[in-house]
Amino acid sequence: MDIKDIRATVSGHMQEYIFAEGTRFTAVLIPLLECGGQPHILFEVRSSDVAQAGEVSFPGGHLEAGESAQQAAVRETCEELLLREEQIEVLAPMHRMTDRGMLVIDSFIGVLHDYDGRFLKDEVARIFTVPLSWFIENEPETYPAEMVVKTPDNFPFELIRGGKNYPFLHFPRNFYFYRVQGEVIWGITAELL
Repeated sequence: MDIKDIRATVSGHMQEYIFAEGTRFTAVLIPLLECGGQPHILFEVRSSDVAQAGEVSFPGGHLEAGESAQQAAVRETCEELLLREEQIEVLAPMHRMTDRGMLVIDSFIGVLHDYDGRFLKDEVARIFTVPLSWFIENEPETYPAEMVVKTPDNFPFELIRGGKNYPFLHFPRNFYFYRVQGEVIWGITAELL
């Protein structure tokens, strides 16, 4: 094999995620409702039948094959809040967030039209809304933390220059908390806010 063979082999190769096998692509909608003439953000409390039961979240979920992030956010919102697509007006994409390579979350902001308050009880325990102005006027509680490498007892430090003193990367991260209406909004939902 020579450079010419390598050139032919890699020609047209697309960049791959190093964690591609474990990467999950998800999308959420930050849903707005007009209540009493002012915009409110709608939140879901996850049912006991789904992961992270009892947590406050936005409607959303995993992308299906051939689906864009926006399509997934709309589809999941329709499923969870028992809406039709035409009841959702997507205003704009907001953020792409990752959790150090394994989960990619795309968020969109949109308006729910003629929403009657129903939801899929298999996935959603209840819903509530908070005026958008409340989030503008109230900063989250912020708690700095650090994500560190944790090694097993049999980790081969002797193979690494510096051994146990090797300067592994530490990832600083802020955790945000909002306490509102007897609810606690934290984690990715609070970060997206």
